[in-house]
Amino acid sequence: MEFQFERILLQVLMVLFPFVLFLVLANGKINDLKRKIIFGLICILSISLSLTFAIPLGVGKHLDLRFIPWYLSFIYGGNIVGFIVSSFYIIVRICMGGIGMFPAISVIIVGSIFIIRIQKQFFSWTLKKKLIFSSTFLLIASLLLPIIGSMMMTVSITSTNLSIYISYLLENVIVTWIVIYLIESQIEKTALQKEFQNAEKFNVIGQLAASVAHEIRNPMTSIRGFMQILQASNRLSRSEKEYIKICIEEVDRANSIIADYLALGKSQSNEVSKLDIIREINKAVRSLSTFATLNNVQLNFAQKLPIYLAGNSSRVQQLLINLIKNGIEASSGNGVIDIEVTADYKHVYISISDNGEGMSKESMENFGLPFYSTKEKGTGLGLMVSRQIIDEMDGNIQVNSTKGVGTVLTLTFPRIRKEV
Repeated sequence: MEFQFERILLQVLMVLFPFVLFLVLANGKINDLKRKIIFGLICILSISLSLTFAIPLGVGKHLDLRFIPWYLSFIYGGNIVGFIVSSFYIIVRICMGGIGMFPAISVIIVGSIFIIRIQKQFFSWTLKKKLIFSSTFLLIASLLLPIIGSMMMTVSITSTNLSIYISYLLENVIVTWIVIYLIESQIEKTALQKEFQNAEKFNVIGQLAASVAHEIRNPMTSIRGFMQILQASNRLSRSEKEYIKICIEEVDRANSIIADYLALGKSQSNEVSKLDIIREINKAVRSLSTFATLNNVQLNFAQKLPIYLAGNSSRVQQLLINLIKNGIEASSGNGVIDIEVTADYKHVYISISDNGEGMSKESMENFGLPFYSTKEKGTGLGLMVSRQIIDEMDGNIQVNSTKGVGTVLTLTFPRIRKEV
């Protein structure tokens, strides 16, 4: 058997071309469902092309790069896409026949179980770790084919066969590295575009706040003062006083919105100190206890051992009160808010969960954007300020929510162990 260098290069092309095509098609604004459908079809196309131009090693024995699209279908497409692609491959491989199908199907089944177990961890890894793990996993999966095949069949290993196997293993590693690097670069590019768009929105809001907020706030304070004087008058009827009370409440609401604008417009240069986050959460819980009681919501937080991070106490209070208050409003009526703090050597994790109405996928994607709110009278500025505070503290926020079940917010901040 001759060394089929052309077939090896053709296999590389058969995998790279569909995924480059996917990156071009997915470069536009498509929703998650369409993206998964397109990605699944691309994986099926890639497997079909790999099998069509496989390197024959005998009757029923083929070498190709089918494991790469199969692996990626689980990682970037999700379990459903992965199962569909796996099923497609198994059906096609059974139709092709030959004793070589048994090792291939065995690796697919065992490998699928393993991928599902590590899938959630994958996206928390660095790009380097993703590349190393993926290349190693596919190298092992590819290596198992000739090993299992040689155990099931009597195959004489010639120098040509050995060179083909080695080339096959190397191209698996190289192509895996290239495809994952391209996909991750596209994901990073999309994330940077979103961050840039959000930064522009913050900048516009900041400029607007700096130019008009103070000018609006001063007359609002005068209006509120005169209304309070009118409300104290004995010449007004009960209904007229009720109208004035509503006016004062609306003025207070307007002032609250203006305060949020001012918070966005300020260049924050507050003094940073070492904060016990447990103490800060307890302060926020005490501040909101009456509000929670009025809304029939139970606040649960019982941790006492101090955990430290760097921040400004007033800004941290603003952050915690914004997020917990939102949870209370979403859980009104027999609601429960659970707050937990955990830490490892480098990070502090704050979890705020509620059993409220939950959020749609659109709401999660737009969480913290200006002027986006699911409340009837909301502006979204409170959550926008919260995101700004999190960024100031070099932290991040993760939102997990299910409609009708509730929402879990997970804040992550750098942990400190010495004075700052």
